[in-house]
Amino acid sequence: MADCELLATCPFFNDMMPDRPATAKVFKKTYCNGSNAECARYIVLKAVGREKVPSDLYPNQKERVKEIISSS
Repeated sequence: MADCELLATCPFFNDMMPDRPATAKVFKKTYCNGSNAECARYIVLKAVGREKVPSDLYPNQKERVKEIISSS
């Protein structure tokens, strides 16, 4: 499977994770390499747009997705 098309411009990895490369690697393997359907950031972006994705939303925080989408 291909990497997420948003990986190169994802602010989460490009702005929040430079000092935590091991953690970033695990997140990327789980949420960005292959299927991104489980990534909370991707789900919100596709549902309501990039500008509505909170900067502090981690890819594994799917429990926040419904709240973010419903308040948009």
